[in-house]
Amino acid sequence: MTTPTLDLKTTVTRDHPVTQKSATIQIDRDEFDESVVRLAFSGQWGTTYVTLTATEARTIASALEQTATDAANAEATDE
Repeated sequence: MTTPTLDLKTTVTRDHPVTQKSATIQIDRDEFDESVVRLAFSGQWGTTYVTLTATEARTIASALEQTATDAANAEATDE
């Protein structure tokens, strides 16, 4: 595994009924195929990995950025 580009400590809602546990989200590149982006969710249950192509990773990044912008705008109008 390469050094994570992102290592975010957060709360993950994993199952139903809803339970929240401390967890980590990491983003890195696969050590054997650097064209693959790996997204990992780690918590007390272990680690769940998702492997993505560069195109898939960009699509997710764009969706996160747009959603974060929308949330920030909504927050600003609530104040």
